[in-house]
Amino acid sequence: MSFLARPRENYSQFGSDLKKVKGTLAFITSLREFLRDRITVEQAQEEIKRALDSREERFLELVHTQVYELPTSPYLRLLKLAGCEFSDLRAHVHSHGIEKTLERLAEEGVYLTSDEFKGKKEVRRGNCSFPVTPKDFECRDSLPGLLAQSSGTTNLPLRSFTPLDWLAVRTFSTGVFLSAHNLLTSCHAMYDAILPGGGGINNLLIYAKLGIRTDRWFARKIPVNSRLEGMYHYLMTYLLVASGKWYGPGFPEPKFVGVNDLRRIVHWATKKKRAGKTCCITTAASNAVRIARAAGKMGVSLDGTKFVASGEPLTESKREVIERVGGSATTRYAYGGGLNVGHGCANPFYTDEMHVNQHMLAVIPHPRPLSNGGPAIYPLLATTLYPFAPRVHLNVENGDYATLEERECGCALERVGLTLHVHHIRSYEKFASEGMNYFYGDLFELLEKDIPSEFGGGPGDYQLVEEEDGNGQTRLSLVVHPRVGELDEARVLVRLREALSKGSRGNRSMTRVWENAGTFRIKRQVPYASGRGKILPLHIPVGKA
Repeated sequence: MSFLARPRENYSQFGSDLKKVKGTLAFITSLREFLRDRITVEQAQEEIKRALDSREERFLELVHTQVYELPTSPYLRLLKLAGCEFSDLRAHVHSHGIEKTLERLAEEGVYLTSDEFKGKKEVRRGNCSFPVTPKDFECRDSLPGLLAQSSGTTNLPLRSFTPLDWLAVRTFSTGVFLSAHNLLTSCHAMYDAILPGGGGINNLLIYAKLGIRTDRWFARKIPVNSRLEGMYHYLMTYLLVASGKWYGPGFPEPKFVGVNDLRRIVHWATKKKRAGKTCCITTAASNAVRIARAAGKMGVSLDGTKFVASGEPLTESKREVIERVGGSATTRYAYGGGLNVGHGCANPFYTDEMHVNQHMLAVIPHPRPLSNGGPAIYPLLATTLYPFAPRVHLNVENGDYATLEERECGCALERVGLTLHVHHIRSYEKFASEGMNYFYGDLFELLEKDIPSEFGGGPGDYQLVEEEDGNGQTRLSLVVHPRVGELDEARVLVRLREALSKGSRGNRSMTRVWENAGTFRIKRQVPYASGRGKILPLHIPVGKA
């Protein structure tokens, strides 16, 4: 919701938003200097190396000023409960390093779950409990920045203020990443939303700071709450585009393209190919698949086109659809309004393998795993290392788990010191029914590969949706895209039940309860997508507990 469409009674939030709008206006006036001071790949490499050398000092300075000197900080309450004074923290970091210190803190209860960080649940540690809101973690300094919001794929949209300094830091790893994949001289296009979505504008600005002129912005519209709010976002988008044209290497105006009109993007890529140029399209992974499918229907090759896929896992099934028409893909991992975790490895073992941006944040697996009687799930905990990140994170879950490992790959990202790799990133969001919770594992494998191979279709054609029917009963609907064609629905449901019952006794028990309660059903409709076009295998309506 825009600041212009706030409920009348929420005056404190209105005042906060008004302050951020002033920051946005300062952001526009600061763009000249931001875009004038270009960053070369060589400079980016040196900046990352320097930032890696100063990780411990920057972490301690951040925690000292943003936590220990802030009496209202939720992190300070947790640190006090754990009996950790700043002198204790500093000594442990100097002796054991940041990651080992963060692991010890997490063991002592100094962490926040995804629901706690978003204010959906109170923080509870032993007999102590207290509420928090996302505002409690915002950057304290008044910096020029951009007000935007997340797509709200699995939760209410998270509104974030991204300082210009944070975009500059993000530019370093982006430059090395693009260089590693030989994309600096490619023709670039975005397929992403205008404001209030921040992804499109953020990427345009980062690319421009690297001296890259983006050729096309194929834009998506994000639903808004009022006409006035929509006018505000249109105005701010076009002010930013105009500023980029004046000061940058060239900013394209957004041209709106719906999911049924992707031929325009394919035509752009083929036109560039005929001119002997390679193309790079930055978009959500589901959109990359849609574009590849459109090319397949047109009988067109996307040879020479590389997708930078983000917003959701780049699975093997998605990669296969893209490669079937001659394209290729790499990935980027970010969440929460611009917290960039990593960029795709140029010599990967795994489809979604990335280098963690260790100069920007620390990432560890939670030492207290989740389990439903099956394999343990270790949620990721992230900690920011710069004071002007959109929000301060200290061991904060983001709803994902993954495999972290150190290895030598030989690509440009490793050569600057980013040696920690992450892959097989999946969500551990749960669905609930009949008084029981079920943490799903890899639904991507089931709904993008296994079921399509047996019954037809492909990535984005099947989706589990938790919803209530007309009688108030929670149902698990397997939504199937109409383009899949005729289905033996009874056999599909049998296959679904078999898959969900695997892995543990708890899974088998839960599935039997659902089956006896008549929880499963099939619906023929287009799967739910976010404003950015992301289609996740599990959709839980926003606002549902």
